[in-house]
Amino acid sequence: MGKIGLLKHAAGSLFIQLLLSFLAILIPLISFFFFSFTLLKNHATDEVIKYNTLSMNKTIENYENHFNQIRNIGLDLLLDEKLTTLNRPTLDYLNGRSLMRSINSYLSHKDIAVQNIFIYFKKSNFVISGDRGASANEMFTHYYQSADYSPAFWSEQFSKPGSYSILPSSTFQEKTINQLTAKGRYMPVIVRNKFFPDYQVIVMLDLNQMLRDFHDSSQDQFILLDSSGNRLAADNVGEQVEATLPAWDSDSNYVNRNEIYYFTKTGAVTGIRYVKIVPDNQISAQISKINSILLTLLIVFTIVSICAAWFFTKRFHNPVKRIMESIQTLNAPSAVQSSIHEFKYINDQVRHLVQTNNTIDQANSRKNSLLSYFAFMNKIKNIKLKDQELYDFSIQEPYRLLLFRLQFTPSFFRDIDADEGKASFFVREYIDSHLKTYVQTQTIQLEHDLILSLVIGDSIQEDIPSFLGSLKTVFDLDQRYWSITIGVGSLYRHSADLTRAYEQVQALLDYRKLDNVTQIISAAEPQPDWHAAMTGGQEQELYTNLSAGNEEFVLRIVSKVLGQLEKKAATAIQYFDFAENIAQLVTKTFASLHLDSQALQSYLALSGKPRSCSNQEELQHYLIKLLTFAMARVNEKKASRDNIIEFVMKYMEQHYRDDITLDILSDKLNISASYLSTYFKSKTGMNFIDYINNYRIDLAKSLLKGADLRIQDVASQVGYQNINSFNRMFKKISGVTPSEFRKQQYLIEG
Repeated sequence: MGKIGLLKHAAGSLFIQLLLSFLAILIPLISFFFFSFTLLKNHATDEVIKYNTLSMNKTIENYENHFNQIRNIGLDLLLDEKLTTLNRPTLDYLNGRSLMRSINSYLSHKDIAVQNIFIYFKKSNFVISGDRGASANEMFTHYYQSADYSPAFWSEQFSKPGSYSILPSSTFQEKTINQLTAKGRYMPVIVRNKFFPDYQVIVMLDLNQMLRDFHDSSQDQFILLDSSGNRLAADNVGEQVEATLPAWDSDSNYVNRNEIYYFTKTGAVTGIRYVKIVPDNQISAQISKINSILLTLLIVFTIVSICAAWFFTKRFHNPVKRIMESIQTLNAPSAVQSSIHEFKYINDQVRHLVQTNNTIDQANSRKNSLLSYFAFMNKIKNIKLKDQELYDFSIQEPYRLLLFRLQFTPSFFRDIDADEGKASFFVREYIDSHLKTYVQTQTIQLEHDLILSLVIGDSIQEDIPSFLGSLKTVFDLDQRYWSITIGVGSLYRHSADLTRAYEQVQALLDYRKLDNVTQIISAAEPQPDWHAAMTGGQEQELYTNLSAGNEEFVLRIVSKVLGQLEKKAATAIQYFDFAENIAQLVTKTFASLHLDSQALQSYLALSGKPRSCSNQEELQHYLIKLLTFAMARVNEKKASRDNIIEFVMKYMEQHYRDDITLDILSDKLNISASYLSTYFKSKTGMNFIDYINNYRIDLAKSLLKGADLRIQDVASQVGYQNINSFNRMFKKISGVTPSEFRKQQYLIEG
């Protein structure tokens, strides 16, 4: 074979053709990279100036937004109703402390660079800050002393025009007994309101924090000038540079003077001129650095590209070469003529293998699907099997679990001609179809009301993936028939965590609020506060009034607890636990009063379970109907009391201040004390001593609410001569002491 023949044979090799193909792709890329390098090198200076301009604009936007936010905070504080009660010679400490809490709520925000906030009262010459209250002279002489701002300066600001003043920065110190302690470098901002001339808000901005938060680098040379050109603040700027600031050209956002670039812009909100100073040597260094990086990248890219072409060509060619060698002995004729010799051998021998494999793959596809389903179920349920390798379920990418729970409303069973299982099947199919348009997913149905989806893909990085929003919109269209809770688990990376991930989303479903809209609950959200709906004292008080048939009080305390649950954003489970607790108290009351428990059970069976309520209104209606039913039965019992009970009740109401015993009453009724005790318990459901103690404590509560009496006087008026006995009995029945009860009433009444 001649040289020309050898060259043609080599050119037909798979290795040579793959190598040439890779190089044909890489050469245009290298050319494009070289062209880009040349273009960027020629425009590097403009790009660096553009970068610094954009960096400065971003910093200015941060400052302007921050100053605007500070003004809004100041105006909000000036509108506080408590200010009028504090601008008096006699200080209202309760309102003062409340105002300090309002200030601290702003100071706790991490996104504002504020060291402290002061509210200065002109008439009382008093200042309240986030950590203390003091006279203006004491505040600005001892705690915030500055050589630039005396107490007289702050007092003079009441007469200054305008509602917003940004003052030059200064160093503030705190004066102690023996020395001055530096507090920091702050920029004061004063907020006034012409409608409230007796107050002003002073905000101390932390310059160091603003430098950290608003700049790309803490080494930025930056100056803030007011509209007159006076310095408000400067960071990392020498006195010589600050003294030689150039005149500003309104047509350009930067000036190059004495080998220094001055980038400048005036804030649209504050009118402050911001100046960023970049020495020319820094610009040159940045350009040189860019050029070096681009050149290095070009060289590295070229070398790596050629090596990669060779490596991948060899890696692809070697297996094909071995396949060719293994099937050459078959000597089968080739149906496809190819210019690549290896493919001539492979095509004929592999064609019938592919056809056979296709038939086998179709049969195995369904089997693998079922195996995958059972493997997934076993993994999340942590079920161990003998042939574990047959049911192994492995995930190689980050994933989340989504758990959907359906709660069907009475309207579903009344209006829809389908059972729960069929409806859940259609919901599962829709969820699976919807999720597959965004991510890889496997969706299974665990129970008739539980659907679980495993999702994998780039769009699951968010705590609540965006594709769930459109799913919620669709579900809310049918909220009349069901409410759906979606638990969104954390991002996991190992299939070994599947059981833990499933337990997590199961727990998330318990955080659902009592509302019939679709709710998405993420593991990243703070967990709700699990607390009892009623205190022990409230529960005892409710039971006592249930037994006494006091319907108005019972309904009032239930409404109060429901209001507290709503205010604390309680979960649906907390609402249901409270409702079931009420039902238990009603059952207990029926048992203690010997009422018709069978009638109660029949009523509960007809009215349904509280957990079927889909919102707060339905639950409140359920409880009101239950309590109204119970009160009617209790009051019927009370109405049937005989003359003995009436006599005892009337005597107690007339002589509760005196010592009342069973012996006294039995003598008056000409019966034995033991018989009277047993008779009273059978008719009222309570022991005589418990009944009179509850009666006296109820009277004591009324006196504590409505009259300004000493607790000792209240105890005496309701029949307790020993204050310790009164306190002990009051806490036993109400759950709190008399003084604590009075404080609670003050807070409730404002």
